[in-house]
Amino acid sequence: MHAVDVSGSMGSLVADMGLSCCEIATTMALVTAKAEKNYMIRGFSTEFRDLGITAKDSFNSAVRKASNQNFGGTDASVTYDWMIKNKFKADVVCCWTDSESWAGYKHPTQALAEYRKKVNPEVKAVYVTLAPYQITLVDPKDPLSYDIGGFDPGVPQMIQMIASGDV
Repeated sequence: MHAVDVSGSMGSLVADMGLSCCEIATTMALVTAKAEKNYMIRGFSTEFRDLGITAKDSFNSAVRKASNQNFGGTDASVTYDWMIKNKFKADVVCCWTDSESWAGYKHPTQALAEYRKKVNPEVKAVYVTLAPYQITLVDPKDPLSYDIGGFDPGVPQMIQMIASGDV
């Protein structure tokens, strides 16, 4: 599961890049998904929504589909809420965000714990933060959760290594 933050803050440009966090997150999620057989790319803000992005999309079409969704607050826990409600079993949940998660009633780590209890106790969580904040969405004591800062081109390969257990 690739959950791309499409909240209002994701429309902000990254200094000296000329790209928004949403454009970068969508591109990185698509690169990673193109290497997988089973994947889903959806968007989250204060709700979880289908962006209509598949591995067959070009980078331009994927960015267009996600970028016109930039509004609302940020609640990464809605990803897990939707997955629980729909009994969606994922091996890895990758949230691509600027890490300004402030909306909602529970922290993403609480929602992840609930998902593990109800759907998949072995799911790995990866949070890729595209802005240099000192905020984490990961429980540092959770050996199946990872924080990755930045948008280095090697991030998709790191995620594949995490998914395969090579990390």
